[in-house]
Amino acid sequence: MTNDLPTAPATASAASVRPPAPPASAVPQTAAPQEAVHFLDYWQILYSRKEIVIVVSLLLILVGVVVTSRMPKVYAAQSVIEVHRETPAIDLMGGSSVRYDPIYLRTQFEIIKSRPIIERVVKELALDQDFGMEYGWKNTQSEKGVTESTVNLVRRKTTLSIYRDTDLIAIEVRLDKPNRPEGEAAKYAANIANTIARVYRDSVAEEGRRPILDGIAQLENDIRSFETQIAEKEDKLASLRVAHGVTVTSERDSGTQIGRTRVMDLTVKADETRIRASLAKSRYDRFASLTAENAVAAAPYLVQDQSLAPLLSRKNDLELQLAAQTKAGLGPNHPEVQQSHSLIANVDRQIEEKLAAIRAGLRQSWEQEQQEADYYADLLAKASANEMQISAGVAVEMEKLRSDLESLKQSRRDLQNRMVNERLKLDMPKTAVKVREEAVVPSTPLPVSPNFALNVTLSVVAGLFFGVVLAFFVEYLDTTVKTTEDVEKYLQANVIGLIPQKLRSLNDPNARFTHYEVYRVLRMNLKNSRALAGGKAIIFTSASAGEGKSLNAFNLAWVCAECGEKVLLIDADLYHPRQHRTLGVPLEPGLCNVVVGEAPLDGTILKTEQENLDFLPAGRIASTSVFGLMDTEEMAQVFATARERYDRIIVDAPPMIGVSDTSQLVRLGDGVALIVQHRKYPRALCRRAKERIVSMGGNFIGVILNNVNAAHGSSSYYYENQYYYYYTNDSGERVRRRRRRSSSGGDDDAPHEHRRHGDEKTEARS
Repeated sequence: MTNDLPTAPATASAASVRPPAPPASAVPQTAAPQEAVHFLDYWQILYSRKEIVIVVSLLLILVGVVVTSRMPKVYAAQSVIEVHRETPAIDLMGGSSVRYDPIYLRTQFEIIKSRPIIERVVKELALDQDFGMEYGWKNTQSEKGVTESTVNLVRRKTTLSIYRDTDLIAIEVRLDKPNRPEGEAAKYAANIANTIARVYRDSVAEEGRRPILDGIAQLENDIRSFETQIAEKEDKLASLRVAHGVTVTSERDSGTQIGRTRVMDLTVKADETRIRASLAKSRYDRFASLTAENAVAAAPYLVQDQSLAPLLSRKNDLELQLAAQTKAGLGPNHPEVQQSHSLIANVDRQIEEKLAAIRAGLRQSWEQEQQEADYYADLLAKASANEMQISAGVAVEMEKLRSDLESLKQSRRDLQNRMVNERLKLDMPKTAVKVREEAVVPSTPLPVSPNFALNVTLSVVAGLFFGVVLAFFVEYLDTTVKTTEDVEKYLQANVIGLIPQKLRSLNDPNARFTHYEVYRVLRMNLKNSRALAGGKAIIFTSASAGEGKSLNAFNLAWVCAECGEKVLLIDADLYHPRQHRTLGVPLEPGLCNVVVGEAPLDGTILKTEQENLDFLPAGRIASTSVFGLMDTEEMAQVFATARERYDRIIVDAPPMIGVSDTSQLVRLGDGVALIVQHRKYPRALCRRAKERIVSMGGNFIGVILNNVNAAHGSSSYYYENQYYYYYTNDSGERVRRRRRRSSSGGDDDAPHEHRRHGDEKTEARS
């Protein structure tokens, strides 16, 4: 098919082809007022990225379910004990009371989980044998190593908690092995919790009895020492009686009364001081022979010195503090650990100094007593010698022996009475630790972990959170053109058309009515464009390939022809022509054949099934390259001839980036429309294409945003919903009709021909 158009003179210049047009500034320079970010903007981002949120949420939920199902079942058992300072069950002395002491409770808290307590529990229950087999330690470690591993395991699995403002401590044990049969671990946990409570109770009782036992042992040694001295005195007194035949001691010489009285008084004094010196020496010898630990324990009983108790308490607190620091993972060079060692050494030094002071005091007391005894002994010797000069006999010596015996026996009775009291204290029942609640294994043990509902809930929350974060992050990284605001902000251009997704070429019988309406809107925008200023030739180009310029150029040409305009569609994409496939016509001869002079223009223009639409295909030449054909007088002559014969010229041009010929072609058209595909290429690439159009002298008229997702974007929603249009009925009355989208993709109203006729009338009235 041919078009009988006369050929225009070939001397027409490219500069005279296009009529004058306003400057190619597509967007006013005045900046639009900034709008505040609304909640719906964030919701729009989430809605557009809902696939990411859903996938991440489902993935984390699946991970949570799988991990929870594979986690070992943990069973727990708990016993409760009451702990306070040791007091007798029967208060013999009266006045004792038990007060809440948080420091004491925290100290016991650490003692309960100490290694000695746990080791006794492991040995008593033979846990090293059971756990050694269960965890496989028997095959890889020595017997000592198995025991050590078991102790560490029990310490890790045991947790303690103090009930607020009470003396109650809860001992909880959590175990996941052995897991045969179901719930076997719960029995082990209950036995361990109860055994820890009992072992700790016995340990506290033993600790309370040990100082008393040490004091009683020291008293027994002192009593045995006095009994030895008493026996010696009695033997000596008996020897004197036998040697001198004395049966009764009495004063026989009245002439020596004053001397004897003095001798008797001095004898009493000498005996008292000697006994005190003997006792002081015995105390000093006993105390000096004791080790430091025994000396500390016996000091309150031997010398009645209570000053070591605060130092001992301070040392115990520091040792517990050092153990807690070591347990927390602090190394030996850590400042806090070194400070603890320094404080303990300082306390040990104070204790040693105190013991040395006690020993020095005992020695000084003994030396003073001995000096006094020596003094009275010297006086007595002198008085006795003086008296013996007057009266010879053994009465004084025997009396002295009797006095010594009586003093020693009295001291022995005092020590015996004190030992009886200590034994009563030892035998008195104590109430330091009480087991208030024993751990019980239920008939049907239920695991306390994992909590399936909680883990799944956390997975859902985490999935939603990370999904939302990832959606916003992906949106932040997305630099493509997404909205009309992006076009106006980054490209500084107007949007003259919004093309939704899933459009077909309008010569396709399955094209929907909404597809026509999209391009009718685009046609009206171009018709009313100030930048185009009534020009005929519109160049359709894009930044890069695959943005939909060919389809949009064809559909616009089809709609313009349908509305009564005489339209020529030129496929100027000589590198990758597509329009001939859409129309189902041959590729050659075509535009490039006309430019090189191989074919006349009239012989290459083809008629189409649309009455007012003609088509000039791209063509094909023998040369392997079509480079440079755009920038020729022949190409300008083609545009000039087309302007004379057609109302509208739609040119499908190659992309701006990567094809140099397009830069020459844009100057031949009256306006250049840039096709930008929604969410495909970076904004920088699109901005570069627009700047290149302007810099090469093209009349840039705006951007057509293509392939917009109506479900994700807010700019094209009305294309997918009902709308109104006007047409004139047979009586000449203007009628308002509503069109709806049908489920089959067609329309509920008149067929295609009627729609076109009504639109033509509407166009004429507009």
